[in-house]
Amino acid sequence: METALLSFRDLTRSLDDEGRKLMVSGEVETGQVLFVQGPSGSGKSTLLRILGRILTASGGEAWLQGRSWNDIPAPQWRLKVQYVSQKPVVFDGTVEDNLLMPFRFKILNQRPGPTQEQKKDYLERLQLPVGLLNQPAKTLSGGEAARIALIRALLLEPVVLLLDEPTAYLDEDNRQHLVTLLKHWVVEKSRAIIMVSHNEQDLLAFPQRSSLFLGGR
Repeated sequence: METALLSFRDLTRSLDDEGRKLMVSGEVETGQVLFVQGPSGSGKSTLLRILGRILTASGGEAWLQGRSWNDIPAPQWRLKVQYVSQKPVVFDGTVEDNLLMPFRFKILNQRPGPTQEQKKDYLERLQLPVGLLNQPAKTLSGGEAARIALIRALLLEPVVLLLDEPTAYLDEDNRQHLVTLLKHWVVEKSRAIIMVSHNEQDLLAFPQRSSLFLGGR
């Protein structure tokens, strides 16, 4: 049996002071989208942040391509498992500065940055004008910022995307373009997506999908 691309067992973390706790196991295969579902406060975003090693679990373990996260330094893990938050994060400078920011980190200083063609291709596929590269990032709308944050993650060429409500800021036309991009991306090479979304159309768009339900207890 083929090893899951990303798997996790008994990941545990307290959710509040009232005793609610996240304890969850699951996996996602190559070419697949795992949808994380559950009521508000059940720990969906917390799970993504743990898997992205933004938050620390109090128990449990995760494996990427068969290797335990105990054997992979956090910065290297985050390059391969990219977390994109529900609220888009943009920094001072232009949109292009924002796209290139991760490539200034020491761990990437020996790796060539993305080409202009790569940046333009993603912009065009997400219905964003190429001229946006020169615009101050702080002037972006919520929908524009969400798509730029996704492009920034994609340019790092991860194997797993952790997406928290990626279409929340988008109208229907732009939502469809983003979903189309993700459908093509996930089947290329050895890739997978773990996604939180309240939009049922997002779920139905991916034929190779599974669901993980969090109960919130």
